[in-house]
Amino acid sequence: MNIEIEPVHIGEVEDIDIGSVENFEHEEIDYAIYHLESGFFATQGHCSCEEQAFLSEATVEGEELECASCGNTYSIVSGDPISDLELPPLKIYDVSEEDGSIFLNL
Repeated sequence: MNIEIEPVHIGEVEDIDIGSVENFEHEEIDYAIYHLESGFFATQGHCSCEEQAFLSEATVEGEELECASCGNTYSIVSGDPISDLELPPLKIYDVSEEDGSIFLNL
């Protein structure tokens, strides 16, 4: 049995500047929402490091992020670790745009 889940409205396209990341909480779970030149992306909200740092505090360069706490780098698009290939990848989520609105597809 497949249960279709409605996309969650994040905000409007103009709410997030290109090259930035914002925290988004839904049902007590944090997500990191990125606006890159190539579009919108979403990952889990916290780094997998011991500090569990918010990824919304990460430095974004191109399509990569660097955790503000541990310094590990990841691909925003794929979630794959870059600086330490032994790290688990970040969980990624689908994001869509419609009529100027951004939606998180869980």
